[in-house]
Amino acid sequence: MDLEAAEKALVHEWQASYLTWSAHRLAFFKALFPLHNTERKDFWGFSEVCERQFAAQRAPALFPLKADLYGTRAICAAWEQQWLRASLAVWQSWRYLRQSPKQTPLAWEWAGLWQVALATLPASYQKWLRFTPELLWENALANLRRAALPPSPLAWEASLLYFLVLRNMDTLAGRWLDTCRQTLFPTQAPPFLWRFAIGVYEFEQGSLSQAESIFLSLGHLPQAHRFPYPWYWLGKVYLYQGKASAAQQAWQRFVQLQRSSAGLAAQYAWRGYLAWVERDSGAAQTLWKAALSYESLWEEDALAQRLAAQWLRSPPTPEEERLWTARWLLHQGAWQAAYDTLEPLRQRLYALTPDQRTALYYTYGRLYHRWNREEAARFAYFHCLQQAASANRWMQAYAALYLAQLYEKLADWHNARRYYQQAEALGEASHRTGVIQKARAGYLRLQNRRYPVPPSGK
Repeated sequence: MDLEAAEKALVHEWQASYLTWSAHRLAFFKALFPLHNTERKDFWGFSEVCERQFAAQRAPALFPLKADLYGTRAICAAWEQQWLRASLAVWQSWRYLRQSPKQTPLAWEWAGLWQVALATLPASYQKWLRFTPELLWENALANLRRAALPPSPLAWEASLLYFLVLRNMDTLAGRWLDTCRQTLFPTQAPPFLWRFAIGVYEFEQGSLSQAESIFLSLGHLPQAHRFPYPWYWLGKVYLYQGKASAAQQAWQRFVQLQRSSAGLAAQYAWRGYLAWVERDSGAAQTLWKAALSYESLWEEDALAQRLAAQWLRSPPTPEEERLWTARWLLHQGAWQAAYDTLEPLRQRLYALTPDQRTALYYTYGRLYHRWNREEAARFAYFHCLQQAASANRWMQAYAALYLAQLYEKLADWHNARRYYQQAEALGEASHRTGVIQKARAGYLRLQNRRYPVPPSGK
């Protein structure tokens, strides 16, 4: 046996497999963010070609590449709502992942991703799992953290996924962001998707000017033609800043570039609201109907569509307009102006409908929370949860989540666990996936916390 020839053949096989995997990854990103609809169709044919190439190779080191192939297939199938195809691809990805060498960054990354997915399944499915959700969360974070360490070839990708999981669990996302700036991007700007994630994080933290700067710079890069979402978020920044005309222009640019339905319903709903505020009821009705004409998996769209349907049945009242104005003021950091905007509604509290009272208490809670007046915030969130809301159940889901986080900050484990459970239930009732994930992670983080017991005799 010619061992040298066998070794060369094996190296050539591995190199060919990594080239095939790289080409498949590129096709996956093109399918996920297509410039033309044909790119999504072409992905499936190319994926089958790659599958046949991998099928002829047996080296154990190639199993993570096969797991990645089927994992990306699952994501594309889910995006197209082909659930049977997605389920089969998930099973194949997990099967190859279990056969993979355990010390490879790609295996760590996919193990972390699937563990996040399993940990966020509805409770009715989790009884079939062999692991507890708590263990899945811990393993997911550990695997993504290992894959994100330099000099891993997937360091920037895995570090971004780790950041997104941390952000959704409300733990140490900000500190991890600082770590990545020092270790991964010390002398150059982060990659496009990393900068986009930072922009969304700054937006959620209320740093609207920083978010605006990031989204504006990303929107003028060539990558925005394939990934136009900076324009959507730039529109939301302008909406919160009270710049209606700039928001309209940003969303119009988003519509021009977007090749899928994600985000279209949301921007049409908000543009309809702006038209209503400008007293153009005809344009508002047209835009709200346009928002309801899309089917989307994105949570932003789902919330906006519920608002559009509600506004078509009953257009925003002056009270609701005042509430939205107050929310945008508090996002700008104009605490006193937001407070002054809400006060006339508080003075006629019992003339408001249950949904309007829910929105009023929720907005007071967000105002006091951002204003660092946490005792008043807890009071407002508590009263938000006491209202008989119907359309604004989603506000109660967030109120319970924020109330749980405030009690966790006080080390009041009993109340924190109680409101995390309530937030999860309300999140499921109002279809708020983000609330469900954060509430479940928060409860699992605290479920074994106990109050200190004083020594006997004291």
